Amino acid sequence: MLAPAERERCSQFRSDLHRHRFLATQGALRCLLSRYIGIAPDAIRFERNPHGKPRLAETEPDCGLVFNVSHSGDQALFAVGVDLPLGVDLEIRRPLTHIEGLAERCFAPQERERWYALPPTRRLAAFFDVWTRKEAFMKAVGRGLGLGLTRCVLAADENPRWETIPDSCGRPDEWLLRDLDLAENVSATLCARAPNIHWQLRDIEQALK
Repeated sequence: MLAPAERERCSQFRSDLHRHRFLATQGALRCLLSRYIGIAPDAIRFERNPHGKPRLAETEPDCGLVFNVSHSGDQALFAVGVDLPLGVDLEIRRPLTHIEGLAERCFAPQERERWYALPPTRRLAAFFDVWTRKEAFMKAVGRGLGLGLTRCVLAADENPRWETIPDSCGRPDEWLLRDLDLAENVSATLCARAPNIHWQLRDIEQALK
Protein backbone atom coordinates (compact mmCIF):
# COMPACT_ATOMS: atom_id res chain seq x y z
CA MET A 1 0.00 0.00 0.00
CA LEU A 2 3.04 2.33 0.05
CA ALA A 3 3.69 5.08 -2.48
CA PRO A 4 6.73 4.80 -4.77
CA ALA A 5 8.71 7.31 -2.68
CA GLU A 6 8.00 5.29 0.46
CA ARG A 7 9.04 2.06 -1.23
CA GLU A 8 12.23 3.72 -2.39
CA ARG A 9 13.01 4.91 1.11
CA CYS A 10 12.25 1.45 2.49
CA SER A 11 14.68 -0.16 0.05
CA GLN A 12 17.49 2.05 1.34
CA PHE A 13 17.44 0.58 4.85
CA ARG A 14 20.34 -1.84 5.29
CA SER A 15 18.82 -3.46 8.36
CA ASP A 16 15.82 -5.79 8.05
CA LEU A 17 14.73 -4.62 11.49
CA HIS A 18 14.63 -0.95 10.46
CA ARG A 19 12.92 -1.86 7.18
CA HIS A 20 10.21 -3.79 9.01
CA ARG A 21 9.69 -0.98 11.50
CA PHE A 22 9.30 1.54 8.67
CA LEU A 23 6.80 -0.70 6.89
CA ALA A 24 4.79 -1.24 10.07
CA THR A 25 4.71 2.48 10.90
CA GLN A 26 3.77 3.70 7.42
CA GLY A 27 1.25 0.92 6.92
CA ALA A 28 -0.42 1.61 10.27
CA LEU A 29 -0.54 5.35 9.51
CA ARG A 30 -2.22 4.76 6.16
CA CYS A 31 -4.75 2.36 7.68
CA LEU A 32 -5.50 4.79 10.50
CA LEU A 33 -5.97 7.80 8.22
CA SER A 34 -8.15 5.78 5.85
CA ARG A 35 -10.63 5.26 8.69
CA TYR A 36 -11.03 9.02 9.02
CA ILE A 37 -11.17 10.11 5.39
CA GLY A 38 -12.91 7.06 3.91
CA ILE A 39 -10.54 6.13 1.12
CA ALA A 40 -8.32 3.09 0.65
CA PRO A 41 -4.96 3.17 2.45
CA ASP A 42 -3.01 2.88 -0.80
CA ALA A 43 -4.90 5.86 -2.30
CA ILE A 44 -3.69 8.31 0.37
CA ARG A 45 -1.10 10.81 -0.82
CA PHE A 46 1.16 12.96 1.33
CA GLU A 47 2.94 16.27 0.97
CA ARG A 48 5.59 17.85 3.18
CA ASN A 49 6.37 21.45 4.03
CA PRO A 50 9.91 22.80 3.42
CA HIS A 51 10.97 21.52 6.86
CA GLY A 52 9.59 18.03 6.33
CA LYS A 53 6.30 18.16 8.26
CA PRO A 54 3.86 15.81 6.51
CA ARG A 55 0.21 16.48 5.66
CA LEU A 56 -2.45 15.05 3.41
CA ALA A 57 -1.94 16.07 -0.21
CA GLU A 58 -4.02 18.99 -1.50
CA THR A 59 -4.71 20.33 2.00
CA GLU A 60 -3.52 23.55 3.57
CA PRO A 61 -1.07 23.35 6.49
CA ASP A 62 -2.82 22.62 9.81
CA CYS A 63 -6.25 22.52 8.13
CA GLY A 64 -8.70 19.66 7.84
CA LEU A 65 -7.49 16.30 9.11
CA VAL A 66 -4.01 16.73 10.55
CA PHE A 67 -1.61 14.10 11.86
CA ASN A 68 1.86 13.55 13.23
CA VAL A 69 4.00 10.49 13.85
CA SER A 70 6.93 9.61 16.08
CA HIS A 71 8.78 6.35 16.60
CA SER A 72 11.59 5.09 18.79
CA GLY A 73 12.87 1.54 18.83
CA ASP A 74 9.92 -0.80 18.39
CA GLN A 75 7.35 1.78 19.53
CA ALA A 76 5.34 4.21 17.38
CA LEU A 77 2.96 7.02 18.31
CA PHE A 78 0.35 8.56 16.00
CA ALA A 79 -1.59 11.77 16.63
CA VAL A 80 -4.68 12.73 14.60
CA GLY A 81 -6.72 15.91 14.97
CA VAL A 82 -8.71 18.50 13.04
CA ASP A 83 -7.85 22.09 12.12
CA LEU A 84 -4.94 22.74 14.48
CA PRO A 85 -1.15 22.55 14.55
CA LEU A 86 -0.32 19.19 16.07
CA GLY A 87 2.92 17.46 17.03
CA VAL A 88 3.92 14.37 18.95
CA ASP A 89 7.20 12.89 20.10
CA LEU A 90 8.13 9.53 21.60
CA GLU A 91 11.47 8.42 23.01
CA ILE A 92 12.45 5.16 24.65
CA ARG A 93 14.72 6.17 27.51
CA ARG A 94 18.20 4.78 27.06
CA PRO A 95 21.64 5.58 28.47
CA LEU A 96 23.28 8.49 26.66
CA THR A 97 26.96 9.26 26.49
CA HIS A 98 27.78 12.91 27.18
CA ILE A 99 24.25 13.60 28.39
CA GLU A 100 25.54 16.71 30.17
CA GLY A 101 26.78 18.08 26.85
CA LEU A 102 23.40 17.41 25.24
CA ALA A 103 21.67 19.25 28.07
CA GLU A 104 24.05 22.19 27.61
CA ARG A 105 23.14 22.43 23.92
CA CYS A 106 19.42 21.71 24.14
CA PHE A 107 18.28 23.27 27.43
CA ALA A 108 17.92 26.95 28.29
CA PRO A 109 20.00 28.09 31.30
CA GLN A 110 17.10 27.89 33.76
CA GLU A 111 16.18 24.43 32.47
CA ARG A 112 19.76 23.24 32.92
CA GLU A 113 19.81 24.61 36.45
CA ARG A 114 16.69 22.67 37.38
CA TRP A 115 18.02 19.55 35.68
CA TYR A 116 21.37 19.62 37.49
CA ALA A 117 19.51 20.10 40.79
CA LEU A 118 17.83 16.71 40.35
CA PRO A 119 19.29 13.56 41.92
CA PRO A 120 21.51 11.79 39.37
CA THR A 121 19.12 8.83 39.29
CA ARG A 122 16.32 11.05 37.96
CA ARG A 123 18.26 12.97 35.32
CA LEU A 124 17.93 10.48 32.46
CA ALA A 125 14.13 10.35 32.61
CA ALA A 126 13.94 14.12 33.11
CA PHE A 127 16.17 14.72 30.09
CA PHE A 128 13.92 12.69 27.82
CA ASP A 129 10.78 14.30 29.29
CA VAL A 130 12.09 17.76 28.43
CA TRP A 131 13.35 16.61 25.03
CA THR A 132 10.00 15.13 23.94
CA ARG A 133 8.13 18.27 25.00
CA LYS A 134 10.44 20.44 22.93
CA GLU A 135 10.47 18.08 19.97
CA ALA A 136 6.66 17.76 19.95
CA PHE A 137 6.44 21.56 19.89
CA MET A 138 8.98 21.83 17.05
CA LYS A 139 6.98 19.29 15.04
CA ALA A 140 3.68 21.06 15.74
CA VAL A 141 5.11 24.39 14.62
CA GLY A 142 6.55 22.66 11.56
CA ARG A 143 9.83 24.53 11.42
CA GLY A 144 12.22 21.87 12.66
CA LEU A 145 15.11 22.24 15.05
CA GLY A 146 16.06 25.51 13.36
CA LEU A 147 13.43 27.13 15.55
CA GLY A 148 15.93 26.86 18.40
CA LEU A 149 15.62 24.44 21.30
CA THR A 150 17.03 26.91 23.82
CA ARG A 151 14.51 29.57 22.75
CA CYS A 152 11.64 27.32 23.84
CA VAL A 153 11.72 27.41 27.63
CA LEU A 154 9.54 25.26 29.88
CA ALA A 155 8.08 26.73 33.04
CA ALA A 156 9.07 25.28 36.41
CA ASP A 157 5.68 23.65 36.90
CA GLU A 158 4.59 20.12 37.67
CA ASN A 159 2.31 20.21 34.63
CA PRO A 160 4.26 21.02 31.46
CA ARG A 161 3.69 24.44 29.92
CA TRP A 162 5.76 27.03 28.10
CA GLU A 163 7.30 30.01 29.81
CA THR A 164 8.91 31.44 26.66
CA ILE A 165 8.68 30.63 22.97
CA PRO A 166 9.77 32.57 19.85
CA ASP A 167 7.48 35.52 19.09
CA SER A 168 6.70 34.06 15.66
CA CYS A 169 4.93 31.13 17.37
CA GLY A 170 2.42 33.25 19.25
CA ARG A 171 1.88 33.36 23.00
CA PRO A 172 3.05 30.51 25.25
CA ASP A 173 -0.46 30.00 26.64
CA GLU A 174 -1.78 29.27 23.13
CA TRP A 175 0.07 25.95 23.14
CA LEU A 176 -1.03 22.89 25.05
CA LEU A 177 1.40 20.19 26.20
CA ARG A 178 0.29 16.76 27.41
CA ASP A 179 2.71 14.13 28.70
CA LEU A 180 1.51 10.65 27.76
CA ASP A 181 1.91 7.77 30.20
CA LEU A 182 2.76 4.94 27.80
CA ALA A 183 5.29 2.79 29.67
CA GLU A 184 7.78 3.01 32.51
CA ASN A 185 10.77 3.55 30.24
CA VAL A 186 9.13 5.85 27.70
CA SER A 187 8.81 9.63 27.45
CA ALA A 188 6.08 10.93 25.14
CA THR A 189 4.37 14.28 24.62
CA LEU A 190 1.46 15.62 22.60
CA CYS A 191 1.52 19.31 21.63
CA ALA A 192 -1.29 21.30 19.99
CA ARG A 193 -2.04 24.97 19.42
CA ALA A 194 -5.29 25.15 21.32
CA PRO A 195 -6.40 26.47 24.73
CA ASN A 196 -7.86 23.05 25.46
CA ILE A 197 -8.48 19.86 23.55
CA HIS A 198 -10.52 16.72 24.04
CA TRP A 199 -8.18 13.82 23.43
CA GLN A 200 -8.14 10.08 23.86
CA LEU A 201 -5.20 7.70 24.02
CA ARG A 202 -5.86 4.40 22.27
CA ASP A 203 -3.90 1.34 21.22
CA ILE A 204 -3.51 1.16 17.44
CA GLU A 205 -5.25 -2.23 17.31
CA GLN A 206 -8.32 -0.70 18.97
CA ALA A 207 -8.25 2.27 16.62
CA LEU A 208 -8.21 0.03 13.56
CA LYS A 209 -11.07 -2.26 14.60
